[in-house]
Amino acid sequence: MDKQNIFQNLALEKGFLSSILSNPELFGEHVEETNAELFSNELHKAVYKKMEDDYLDKGKIAKTEVMLFASKEFGQGQIEKIIESEYLAPMELEDIIHNLKECRERRRIKDSLNKAYNYLTDNELKQDQFKSKIQDEVFTATSENLEEKLIHDVESVAYESFERFQERQEGKETEKIRTGIYSLDAMTGGGLSRKHLSILAGRPSMGKTAMSLRLLGSILKTSDTPSLMISLEMDRVKLLDRILIQEAKVKANDYYKTKNNQENKVVQKQRNAIETARNWLHDKPLKITDRRGLTVNDIKSIARKADNIYNGELKFIVIDYLTEINVSSVGGRFDKGTAEAVRELRSLAAELDVHIMLLHQINRDFKGRGNKRPQLSDLRDSGEIEEKADSVFFVHRPQYYECKEKGIDEPKVQDDAELLVAKQREGATGAINMIWYPEIVYFQDFHDQKVRGPVNYLKQ
Repeated sequence: MDKQNIFQNLALEKGFLSSILSNPELFGEHVEETNAELFSNELHKAVYKKMEDDYLDKGKIAKTEVMLFASKEFGQGQIEKIIESEYLAPMELEDIIHNLKECRERRRIKDSLNKAYNYLTDNELKQDQFKSKIQDEVFTATSENLEEKLIHDVESVAYESFERFQERQEGKETEKIRTGIYSLDAMTGGGLSRKHLSILAGRPSMGKTAMSLRLLGSILKTSDTPSLMISLEMDRVKLLDRILIQEAKVKANDYYKTKNNQENKVVQKQRNAIETARNWLHDKPLKITDRRGLTVNDIKSIARKADNIYNGELKFIVIDYLTEINVSSVGGRFDKGTAEAVRELRSLAAELDVHIMLLHQINRDFKGRGNKRPQLSDLRDSGEIEEKADSVFFVHRPQYYECKEKGIDEPKVQDDAELLVAKQREGATGAINMIWYPEIVYFQDFHDQKVRGPVNYLKQ
């Protein structure tokens, strides 16, 4: 392409319009893949918009009406300059559209880079702010979202639905992420849905992070799903330690012992189990970010970068946790800002074709409530996150409250823990019975216990 025409090609713009004016019936074949933004010239853009409006309103294009419109809006003789185009062969329309799209994309990226430069030179923006804005601007300009079809005929949707059905029947299901936890996969219809955002919530000390790491470890073990853990509270080494403790089934207190005398030394079986777990985890597709005070824009930037590292194959993101995200108030209300953050993260899940699990701490006081089991209404103090989320899970441990009220230590095995599926757009809701092993910060599915027996973890 000639450098002079790299951002616009007026001859091709005229060629498209003149071809349509010569053969108006062709417009219907190309209306869905074209729009006014293909044209850089204002006259050409206006003429296209007139043709599009007439077609959508009347189902046809009248050449005379288009010519009268152009003469009225831009003066006599202007439309003739279009009709005199050298491109009049309808067979060239596909090539013309392809080249006009390329020019449009170059204009979009050029405009984006200009905006990015303005952000770069804005003294009022801090480093994190202008970097995030620049990345968003360039990412948006280089994405393919504008090429997506907005209107789909039922025949093509039915065919797509049938293809997905066939994939599920053949075990090639792609839209779900199997967790490897039998009861959860059964209740969710095969796993966590991509393009969805789920909330994993609970009161303090319920084991939200432990449950998220249990899910993460099981997903990595089941399918080697490329994953990203974003921690706004716990540092990366502590997170990795937690995963190793769960995988090795080693008592956490023993794992963290520092004395070298014989009494406190980690026994060889424990050391071997830890080393085996470390070798298992070493080559797993997992990235970890540990930084406090991240904004939603920061998280979006990190997720996009991780997706790029995985060559577009990132599938699962855990964010720990919502109230640690640096959000701005909306209309003077932080709950509205929180709801907006959840909405943006849900859009990110759709954009990257991933499942995002967002941890959230319920701070509502349960003292006046006999039944301490959490409910969807408990999320309402934190904005409209219940409505924004595709799924809501609660971690609940009744013995935590019983032991706290009695002033006694919690038992080392608790068989009344629950993972509550409180909301799900694509399936049933209900309780999944779990067994909680606090010494190894591990949740075991009741079904798994029936099949394999209780967890026999290593301790001194």
